[in-house]
Formats: sequence, structure tokens, C-alpha cells
Amino acid sequence: MSVPDPRKDPRFRRYRGAAYGVHIALASVFSLWIIWNVSRSVAAMTPEKLPPAPELLTFRECLDGAQALWADLESEREKLVRVSPASKVDQQWMAFRTGWLERLRQRESMCGLTSRDRQTLRAVYRRLEGVQDLYTIHAVQYAGEVGGAVDALHAAFATARQDPGAGKLP
Repeated sequence: MSVPDPRKDPRFRRYRGAAYGVHIALASVFSLWIIWNVSRSVAAMTPEKLPPAPELLTFRECLDGAQALWADLESEREKLVRVSPASKVDQQWMAFRTGWLERLRQRESMCGLTSRDRQTLRAVYRRLEGVQDLYTIHAVQYAGEVGGAVDALHAAFATARQDPGAGKLP
């Protein structure tokens, strides 16, 4: 017969069970709190779809509106590399994203995208929103992975420009 493990003294079985129970309860409460806060944050940053407007825009107006939203999205994406500090790109993008999504939802409402005769237009708006999602991922990755290196490079340039030998010719 093997010798029982002295670390698991049977006299303390109830206390170990209570400790495991408290640990699981606290971990569950903490996890639910995180899930709740993330859900609230995502809901605040993502406007709901609006019902169709009473008067719909023409197909051409809707297409032009999608083109304008695309131009706005693309111009903001191009500004990402010029944000300083680069590690804050994601915060600036999220502020832009919320306003942009509100404009998208309003335009979708005015275009009646649920109609059968507007399937191609609906595809344009779905792809436009998909590109925006990818740009959001790009902004977060840029801020988290590249932003610190870009900020360090800018600091190195600034330090090098202050070097007394920077203005001398060889």
C-alpha cells in the first residue's frame, strides 16, 4: 500500500473544497464583469441599424453616398500613419469609426437596402462595412504592434537632430 501524500491531509479536505469554491466563484464573477463591460463598450461603439426611411433615395444617390463614405473611410485610413504618438492610432480610429458608422446606418436607412431591386446596392454597402471592419483591425494592430516602434524611431530622430555633430559637414 502506498503512503498518502502529506500535502493532501484528509483533515483539510473541507477547507480545500471551500478554497476551490471561492476561487471558482471569484473567477466567474470577474469573467462576467469583463464580458458585461466589453459588451457595453461594443454596443456603444456600434450604432444599430435603422428602419427604412419613409422616402427613399434614388439608386444613383445611394451609390454616390456609398462612394462618399468610401472616400471618407479611405482618407481617414491614410491619416493613420501620420498620427503621433502612433500607439494612439486605435483610439483616434475608434472615434472616427463610430461617427462613420452612424452616417452609414443613416444612408442605409434612406436607401431601402432590403428591397429586391437593390441587391447590388446592398452588396456594395455590405462590402463597404466589411472593409471598415478590416481597417479597424489594421488600426488596432498598427497601434499595438507597430506604434511603439514608430514612436521610438521618431524619438531616435529627435535625439539625433539634437546631436552637436548633426550640423557639421564631413
